[in-house]
Amino acid sequence: MKNSIKKVAQQFIVSHYPESDIAWVGGSAASGNLTTESDIDLVIIDETETPRLECYHFLGWKIEAFIYNSLSLEIEFQTARYRGMPTIIKMCAEGQLIKDKQGKGKEVQREAKKLYEQGPELWDEEKINEASYQITDFLSDFRSSEEFEESLFILNKLIDMLTELVLRANGNWVGEGKWRVRSLKSYDNDMCDKLVKYTKIYMNTNDKAELISFIQSILDNYSGELFAGYKKFFL
Repeated sequence: MKNSIKKVAQQFIVSHYPESDIAWVGGSAASGNLTTESDIDLVIIDETETPRLECYHFLGWKIEAFIYNSLSLEIEFQTARYRGMPTIIKMCAEGQLIKDKQGKGKEVQREAKKLYEQGPELWDEEKINEASYQITDFLSDFRSSEEFEESLFILNKLIDMLTELVLRANGNWVGEGKWRVRSLKSYDNDMCDKLVKYTKIYMNTNDKAELISFIQSILDNYSGELFAGYKKFFL
C-alpha cells in the first residue's frame, strides 16, 4: 500500500472516528491494484458508533467506511460464511492495519484469516437442488425467449445463479461483480473461459445453441435440469 493512501486513511480516522479502536485499509487500496475509479475501503471498529456503511469524499478520495462494533463484526463474519460473501472477512484478513488502540486488531485479523481459509458453509443437497431448480427455470426462459433484450437480462441472472451453484457446492467463496469472476477463475479457469467464450458467441451471432449446451453440461454435474419431482416446503 502506498504511504500516501495510508496517510489519507489515518487522517480520515483522526478526523471522523477519533474514538475508534481498530481500523483496516482493505480492497484495491491495500493490494495496490488501484484504478482511476478506485476508492479507499476502510473497516472501522468503534464501540461508540452505530454499525453502518457510510461514504465520504475526503482529500480528493472517495472513502467507503464499514463501521462495526465488536459484536456486529462477529455477526458479520458468521453471516458472511452463510451467504458466501467474504467482503469484510477478506478486508480484515488481508487489509493493512492502520490503527490498533488496544492491541486487539491482530487477534481479529488472525480470526479473519482463519475463517477466510476455511471458506463458506458448504451447500447441502437441499440447497443444490433449489439452485438447480431455479437455473432450470431460467434456462427454459432463455431457451424459449425470442426477444434479444429479454434474453440478455435472463442470461445475466442465469450466469449469476450458475456460478453461485458451482462455487458454493464446492466450498468456495462467491463474491460480487469482479470478485465473482475472480473466484470462478481461481476455482476452474477453464470453465470460466468457456463460459465467456460461448457467451461472446451468443452476443455476436444471437445463436444460443453452444451456450445452452455448455450450461446444461455444467448443471449435469449437480442435479441436472430439475423440475418434475422437485418440492420445497414453506415455513
